[in-house]
Amino acid sequence: MDEPLIRVRGLTKHFPIRGKRLFSRSDPRRTARALTDVSFDVQRGETFALMGESGCGKTTCALTMIRLIEPTAGQVHFDGVDLVGLKPGELRSRRRHFQMVFQNPQEVMDSLLSVRKTIEEPLLIHSPEMSRRKRKEVARTMANAVGLRDDLLKRYPRELSGGEQQRVCICRALILRPQFIILDEPTSALDVSVQARALNLLVQLKEEFGLTYAFISHDAAVVRWMASRVAVLYLGRIVELGPTETVFAQPEHPYTRALIRSVLTVGTRLEDKEVVLKGAPPSPTAVPDGCVFQDRCTERGERCLKEVPVLAEVEKDHWVACSGRCSDP
Repeated sequence: MDEPLIRVRGLTKHFPIRGKRLFSRSDPRRTARALTDVSFDVQRGETFALMGESGCGKTTCALTMIRLIEPTAGQVHFDGVDLVGLKPGELRSRRRHFQMVFQNPQEVMDSLLSVRKTIEEPLLIHSPEMSRRKRKEVARTMANAVGLRDDLLKRYPRELSGGEQQRVCICRALILRPQFIILDEPTSALDVSVQARALNLLVQLKEEFGLTYAFISHDAAVVRWMASRVAVLYLGRIVELGPTETVFAQPEHPYTRALIRSVLTVGTRLEDKEVVLKGAPPSPTAVPDGCVFQDRCTERGERCLKEVPVLAEVEKDHWVACSGRCSDP
């Protein structure tokens, strides 16, 4: 197999917790463990998914991968270069090769900038030598590629629909022709009626521009449709990792099984769905000893309270931290 475009090893992010007073110092003994010892590869040209409930560490993982927040520990190799070890100037020069589309377009778009200026902004930063005329030409071409009409370029974010705003954000991510794009819940802020169109657009752009995606979602059905491989996160740890069809057809971890069973399919009534996952994940400031899933697992045994499961191979390319047979010796 070829060298992966992204190689993540031992990626960890713990946030120190401040005292009760506003200007008190952080206490190094108290931390929120948002991400702990996460490792995976992203192959060139694939769509790799990070799946799990809200608060499981998906977005923290994405932000840490590209150093929008600094990792506590670990390595992230992009195209053979460790991003964690780069100085600010070196990192800045490489940012044009990886971009991110955020979950809520309204929160990341400047309301005072027109659509055209929003799209052109990365060119001003990374290609300052480009003429104004050339920038306008490149922006218009890329806008057309994502389905934005020319007349929308003069408008402001508040004048656009949710679907149009998301297309602007996708266009801005593509303007530098990156190799790798992180898509953070790209359809969650959209109406159901336009979600399918947005996903189809992402598939089309991936083929057209030869992109590699990291796709973040809590929606198991969307992940199955979009991704070739998936990593399931729970409370900042990967609990299962493998080819999407294998993981969905034969989920090994109790949490993965619960996520997949929660998806309604055609012909299934809501009252027929078995409730298999109760409660919410514990706070990242109070991660339990042993297995992080122990408080919600119906199959836990005594060793779950003491041992931290590590990923073990079930079959070729399919890994799981726990098979749910915790009472076995």
